[in-house]
Amino acid sequence: MKRCIFCDFDGTLTTKDSMMSIIIYQRGKVGLALALLRILPWLVLMFMGRYSNQRTKEKLLHNCFGRMTEEEFNQFCQRFADSHRHILRKKLYDRLMEAKKNGDEVVVVSASPENWVSRLVPEFKVLGTKMEFNPHFTGRFLTANCYGQEKVNRILQVYPELKTDRNRYHVTAFGDSRGDKEMLAFADEQFYKPE
Repeated sequence: MKRCIFCDFDGTLTTKDSMMSIIIYQRGKVGLALALLRILPWLVLMFMGRYSNQRTKEKLLHNCFGRMTEEEFNQFCQRFADSHRHILRKKLYDRLMEAKKNGDEVVVVSASPENWVSRLVPEFKVLGTKMEFNPHFTGRFLTANCYGQEKVNRILQVYPELKTDRNRYHVTAFGDSRGDKEMLAFADEQFYKPE
């Protein structure tokens, strides 16, 4: 049986939220607070269930990184990754590396943009949210926010055999929040809030 492991990123493979961390890395804590204040009406509507999580995230990222081209942003993400490998949970990271060495397919599935996630964990395949640049960040995502059911949709888009030939695969999933519920339910083996 082929083993596939799908692991959430923020809060599961990391000790803190990477989006808040990358904004603090760029702007400091005061800068993060100011950016959140600028989108406060949309944050309130989101918490009331009247505005989407995706649009709120797009507004926050555009507020912080809208002046960057894709090349500039990717270079920034690499600098962030180089200085923030310490936010990875060593025990789980080592477990995933061991699984990869044993021939298992290991994939990080994240609502955070691939630009920085893939640089923090270049050892693994990453399925994340994709940002749109033209040539600067437009404030829109190219894909649906990779959260909830969208995580399973993205997995099946890349690995359609998990739907058509599932009995040949053993799927393990790691997650820590509501956004991982569908991915955990999709798996044969689930680890919620792993150490």
